[in-house]
Amino acid sequence: MLPASFDYIFKWIGFEMKKPQEIKVPEIRYVGEQNGEPEQDLKQRLCRFFERDPSVKAAYLARVNYGHAQQVGVALCLKTVFGPDKGLVEKIGAIFAAVFNASEHLDILFLDESQESDLRKVCSSFYNRQT
Repeated sequence: MLPASFDYIFKWIGFEMKKPQEIKVPEIRYVGEQNGEPEQDLKQRLCRFFERDPSVKAAYLARVNYGHAQQVGVALCLKTVFGPDKGLVEKIGAIFAAVFNASEHLDILFLDESQESDLRKVCSSFYNRQT
């Protein structure tokens, strides 16, 4: 269980993406890796994008619980050079919208060192910037 953190949530309605909302959550529990055919497509697209964005150091697609009973969601967890970046969130949202239908949403978490360490216990990164 982790202390409160930032969680950017995207919701798509039709072909229009709402602006990301920044919310604080009471806790984050990392449950495991999210994987499947559409997720692999998303990961490949994100890797191509991250190669052109030097601020992204590592990326994980994880199943998470925010302390709401047994409800588990999916989050793109990022370790970046500068921390939370709304511009980056909006670009990722456009990539996500190209893969998933309008009823889906994606949570994006910006990780600190401690959170990334906890996440690595249950989920492998799909992207790591080579230095």
